[in-house]
Amino acid sequence: MTTFDLVIFDCDGVLVDTETINNEVISQLLNEAGLEMSPEEVARRTTGLAYSEMWEMFEDEVPGSLPVDIEEQQLTLESERFRKELLPIPGVVETVRCLGAAGIPMCVASNGTREKMVVTLEVTGLAGYFGDKFYGVNQVVHGKPAPDIYLLAAQKMGVPPSRCVVIEDSYPGAQAGLAAGMTVLGYCPDKDIWGLEGLGIQTFSDMNVLPELLGVNRG
Repeated sequence: MTTFDLVIFDCDGVLVDTETINNEVISQLLNEAGLEMSPEEVARRTTGLAYSEMWEMFEDEVPGSLPVDIEEQQLTLESERFRKELLPIPGVVETVRCLGAAGIPMCVASNGTREKMVVTLEVTGLAGYFGDKFYGVNQVVHGKPAPDIYLLAAQKMGVPPSRCVVIEDSYPGAQAGLAAGMTVLGYCPDKDIWGLEGLGIQTFSDMNVLPELLGVNRG
């Protein structure tokens, strides 16, 4: 039996492989604004940040000023590419199906918006496993690394934070889960490049092992 009453998944990089597309779109928009930055540098500087916080940071670095609708431009470009290119994280559909079959309560809590998740979860075939149990940064005052989004998820699901486990892939996200008083497992498919183990959490590189880590038999 699992020792947790609720599994809370981060979305980008944990359930859906959005981050390559995100980084390419942000790089494109920054280059158009006069700030040359590769997708790799975008990833290094922004992984785990809420978009509003990210664009506020870049506002101080571009030669002039960013378009007032920069976030809307980003979401439009991303949505177009998500519908054509987006894939689930390898192994995650099988893992979520396994947890659901075992009766484990699950939800999603992201630094992205609910509107974005409507697209990404639907395109990747994951929406049916979560129903309306997904929560976005636009529902709380502070995004990760603040604990707000994870505390909201626990409250909505009716589970004490101490009985929740968070599946995260970013440093701010892991900080948020810990600050919420939850157990955090770090998904690190490319080794621990963000230093999650430095926070004292267990990491894993293959989504297929998650049920076992949670004490669930795949059957």
